[in-house]
Amino acid sequence: MKIKTIIAVALVGAVTFRTTQALVGQEPGKLAPLPEKLPASVEARVGKIEFAKGLPTKTGIQQIFDVQDFQRACQLYQWAIPVIGTLGWHRANIANGATSETDWVAYDDFGPRSGILTPNQEVTYVMAFPDMEKTGPLVLEYPAGKIAGIVMDYWQRPQSDYGLTGPERGQSGGKVLIVGPGQAVPADTAGYHVVQVKTRILFTGYRVLDRREKEALTAKVLMYPYSQRDNPPASKVIFAKKTFTQSHPRGFAYWECVNQFVQREPVHERDRLFMAMLRALGIEMGKPFQPNSRMQGILTDAAAMGEQMARVTVYEKRFENAYYRKDAKWQYALVVDPSQRQPNYDELDERTDWFYEAIGCSYAMITKTPGVGSVYLATYQDKDGEWLDGGQNYRLKVSPNPPMKQFWAASVYDMDTRNLMGNASAKAEISSNTQGLQKNADGSVDVYFGPKPPQGREANWVETQTGIFWFPYFRLYAPTEAYFDQSWPLPDIEKVK
Repeated sequence: MKIKTIIAVALVGAVTFRTTQALVGQEPGKLAPLPEKLPASVEARVGKIEFAKGLPTKTGIQQIFDVQDFQRACQLYQWAIPVIGTLGWHRANIANGATSETDWVAYDDFGPRSGILTPNQEVTYVMAFPDMEKTGPLVLEYPAGKIAGIVMDYWQRPQSDYGLTGPERGQSGGKVLIVGPGQAVPADTAGYHVVQVKTRILFTGYRVLDRREKEALTAKVLMYPYSQRDNPPASKVIFAKKTFTQSHPRGFAYWECVNQFVQREPVHERDRLFMAMLRALGIEMGKPFQPNSRMQGILTDAAAMGEQMARVTVYEKRFENAYYRKDAKWQYALVVDPSQRQPNYDELDERTDWFYEAIGCSYAMITKTPGVGSVYLATYQDKDGEWLDGGQNYRLKVSPNPPMKQFWAASVYDMDTRNLMGNASAKAEISSNTQGLQKNADGSVDVYFGPKPPQGREANWVETQTGIFWFPYFRLYAPTEAYFDQSWPLPDIEKVK
């Protein structure tokens, strides 16, 4: 009897140990038992998967492959966001008539401009996307004056600023010698700022900060092959007339864009594991992209989920020190380092945050130097913590003495497309330069948003559309010290009757 009791206790102890081990993991040198099914918490995430004797059945194996492919595709959606945004603007240039590698397309009218990701309505954008495999090294020649330009690769990594934010600070002109991947730097580089980009197609553009000077300045910004430097051709500038959204395409079309990029551009060392995951999904350099119906379905669903992941990354930032001040919901719109690198990792969520919502990046846009460049604040909710609804009326009180040397602007965007809010007035922005802008006695400015204007304040009003959620950017051009030390407040947007 005594012996039986001891044995019974030993057996109970063994069962208890195995159960505890299955819950907390395995001790060193001991293996946890195979589960007969997924834990409830995992099953809630991925669905019920078939198991038999602790191993997946044939059906279960396929279910796990589906989960693996779907999860990979969701993360790859975010990985590709910067290049798919660039492709959208590249296509807009082609749609508006760019045929030569060095053609510039200017976006000044409301219609074409409205399709850009979060543009400013106060400036003129001028863009080019030359294929450096066709052109060889390029010369970019720019004048003195009020332009702010960037030379970037297709990943939107800046290589050089020019104009007001470049080495000459707009006081004189200059020249950039751009060398493509695998191209040798020419022997004679005297008088040039030399940069070497890592993608075959270049992404370069500039803003004309005073639109009254757009014709004069765009005629003086030249781009031509280095081989033609002794007899540079005139600049060709096409003023865009066609509307074209550069928002990231949805569904299976997103992956067709990813494949287009993969087939064309060299693979960077940082992306080799991403390329391995893409290969498992059917996208591989030098091979046709012909997914079967199963994979098309997975990729279509992953594009939908990937976009929602991108949205919450933007609209509910989890980055440290993401907010301008603790007394309002205004966030720093741009949290990515322009290089997209940190000492121990390359940024992923940070670039998703910016490049899902916006286009282009430079060091001048994250400036810490008063009086230089531009800065961007964004908010997505009103003072009560609710999404900004185009059918409601709101007011933003811009505090007196905004910290800027040039101008401030509050621009309104459709949350679905990240394009300018469309309306009958073709006005989606209020700025310190707005004609007829009314100021309060203390120097503050009330900016109104809603489907109807407040009586007598029409000049301070941006029309929003019922059924469309929206968000603003608040820009400061040439920000001053009160922005950097956060002594200048920017209150929350409030509902008004």
